[in-house]
Amino acid sequence: MTTLAQVSKHLGLSMATVSRALNGYPEVNAKTKARVLAAAEELGYRPNSAAQRLANGKSKMVGIMLQSPDELFCAPTFLQELSTISQHLGESGYDLLINSSINGDSVQNLSNFVSKSSVDGMIIKAPKVNDERIQFLHKKGIPFVVHGHDMSDLEYAYYDIDNASVAEQAVAFLYQLGHTKISFINSDESLAFAHCRANAFTKKVNELGLDSELCEVFHCLPEVKAGRELAIELLQGNERPTAIICSNSKVAYGIYVAAKELGLEIGSDLSVISHDDGITHFETREFEPPLTVTCSPLTDSSKPIADAIINLISCGDSGSQQTVAPVDLIVRSSTGKPKI
Repeated sequence: MTTLAQVSKHLGLSMATVSRALNGYPEVNAKTKARVLAAAEELGYRPNSAAQRLANGKSKMVGIMLQSPDELFCAPTFLQELSTISQHLGESGYDLLINSSINGDSVQNLSNFVSKSSVDGMIIKAPKVNDERIQFLHKKGIPFVVHGHDMSDLEYAYYDIDNASVAEQAVAFLYQLGHTKISFINSDESLAFAHCRANAFTKKVNELGLDSELCEVFHCLPEVKAGRELAIELLQGNERPTAIICSNSKVAYGIYVAAKELGLEIGSDLSVISHDDGITHFETREFEPPLTVTCSPLTDSSKPIADAIINLISCGDSGSQQTVAPVDLIVRSSTGKPKI
């Protein structure tokens, strides 16, 4: 393995100069820095991480904390997202360190994780409204990026999708088709994205002059079984909805199951729209009939999040690391005009 001394000898520069150039110190001019980096690549030099940390105070590790260990087992797409984030971080010399909350105290677990692992920065996922983890990291001055936005006034880096548009586009499209009885099956509204969607749904219903008693928000776990059970209740009433908007494709599949049991035809007797995060084992275009969706694949967030935390660790400008990605409406056969 090539050593720092060998790179120094090859270039005829002091070891101190080579070390400073490799660690990005501003006092080394651009020409010298380029020579050192080129020689290191040519000779196959790889810096010793422990020595590098002593030199610049960086661990070259980014942490991510899950809400619970179950996330790794219940969401294959989340594993793919983690893998892609790790890959992009690795291209810049960073490693991804994963941990999960236990016993429900997410702030205490996060505090323990940060203090023990000495990470350079953190990635936070699925924020709650006014998330305490975000407040903790902001107060401590620890670089962090959030996948989502907690709707607070704090200034921090985040990558989010246009969650208001998820509900607005779905309601507007169904209204254009002639639907006036529209139910929204949402996720837990303590989660910021779900809270935002619920507010947008209610606002759009009011803007269009629809009857709020016929256009209600309901909640269930993001699972097929929960979606089926709630749909059975909704679809047996006298004023059953002619259209249902779902928070995710698992719930939508549960509605398909319920509709079949009740002898209702999706796309004719009942229109269904879902938000699609691109879950690998729930291809919405392969539903029967294919599902109309608002779409923003979860894995699209991986590179922007990795780039944001690296830039934040290097530059510290959180204001420039804020992204809200658009959401597409993809119309398929699960939606149609209501029966008169």
